[in-house]
Amino acid sequence: MTATQTALLVAVLSPALMLSACRTAEGRNKPQSPQGSSLNDTARYLAGLSGGNRGDLALPRTSPEWRNHAERMDRLWALQSGRQSHIKTFRKELGQVGGSTVFYPFGGPDYLHAASYFPGAGTYILVGLEGAEPMPELASLGAAELARGLGGIAHSLRTVTEASYFVTTEMRNDLASTPMPGTLPLLLAQIGRDGKAVSSVESVSLDPSGNLVPRSGGGSPGWHIRAGGKNIFYFRQDLSNGGLGDRRLLKFVSNRGAHTTFVKSASYLMHEARFSTIRDYIVNNSHGLVQCPSGVPYRHLREAGWNLKLHGNYRGAGSPFTQYSQADLAAAYAEGSHPVKPMSFGFGYLLDPKSTCVIVGRR
Repeated sequence: MTATQTALLVAVLSPALMLSACRTAEGRNKPQSPQGSSLNDTARYLAGLSGGNRGDLALPRTSPEWRNHAERMDRLWALQSGRQSHIKTFRKELGQVGGSTVFYPFGGPDYLHAASYFPGAGTYILVGLEGAEPMPELASLGAAELARGLGGIAHSLRTVTEASYFVTTEMRNDLASTPMPGTLPLLLAQIGRDGKAVSSVESVSLDPSGNLVPRSGGGSPGWHIRAGGKNIFYFRQDLSNGGLGDRRLLKFVSNRGAHTTFVKSASYLMHEARFSTIRDYIVNNSHGLVQCPSGVPYRHLREAGWNLKLHGNYRGAGSPFTQYSQADLAAAYAEGSHPVKPMSFGFGYLLDPKSTCVIVGRR
C-alpha cells in the first residue's frame, strides 16, 4: 500500500488502528483484519447496532443519544423488513437476470436495495452525484457533533426505507449540515444493517482507462468497501453526456465483465437526449436489466431486441413526471406483447402495487 493510500485510509480508521495501518503499508498490499475489526465496529455504531465498548467516543453506546439513534434505526429497518418478504418472492422472477456484478446508476448510495434485489452478487457499482468526502474520525467529534451526525444518517435513510429511494435534495441538505458529510457514513450504516462485516475502506478514483487507482484528484472519486466477501463501489459521477467525458466509469463497469443494470427512481433522465450515452451503454452492454419506467425508455429496449418480461400494471408516469408517460409501454401491457405478472408491492416512484411497473430484461 502506498503512503497516499495509507493517509486516505486513516481518515476512516479509529486511533487504535492507525499504527496497524502503517504496519500494513510497510509490509502488505491489502488492509488486514485488525483494521477491519474496528472499522466494522464503526459501521455498526453508525447503524445503531451493538458492538465494542469504546471509551474514545463522546457518545458511547450507553448514552441516551446513541440509544435514541439505535431505536430510530430499528424503526426504519422494521419498515424495510415488511418490504423484504415481497422482494424475496420477486427475486424468484429474475431468474438468470441476476449476475455477479450489479451496476446501479442514478441510485446514489442506495446499497440497501441493490443488496436486497441481488444478494448473490459479488460486486455492486453505485453511482450518484452525492459527495465522497472523507469521514472524520469519530473520536475527534464532540457529543453534539456526533448527535447531529447520527441524526443526519437516520434522516437520510428515512426516505430510502419508507419510499425505497433517496430524496436527493433532502439527502444533500442532510449531508451538508452534518459533521459527517459525504456518502461513506450512509454506506457503512446500510452495510452494517445488512449484517456484512466491513473489512476495509479505500478512497479511490478512476484513471482514463477505467482502472481503479488511489484517490488523487482524478475523475470519478469514490469508495471501495470490502464487506462480507463483497466489493461495494460508490462513485460520484455526472452521468450526462458531457459529464461522462472519456467514459472512464463505463470502461470500469465493462472491465468487471458481464453485469446486470439496476435502475430505480432515476428522474426519467435517460428519456432526454443529454443522457443518451449512458442510456445507449445500458442497452448495448448490459447482460440483464431490472428497472422501473424512469430508466431506459421501453422503445429503446424493444428496438434493440431485448427479451422482456413486464410486472405490475403500468398506467403512466406520476406527478411531477407526467410528460414522460409511455403510451407504447401501456399498450404492451394491454396487448400482452410480453409476459406480464402482478406485483405485490410498489417499486421506485410508483409505490401503489396496482399501478407500479417493473421491466425485467436479458440479452
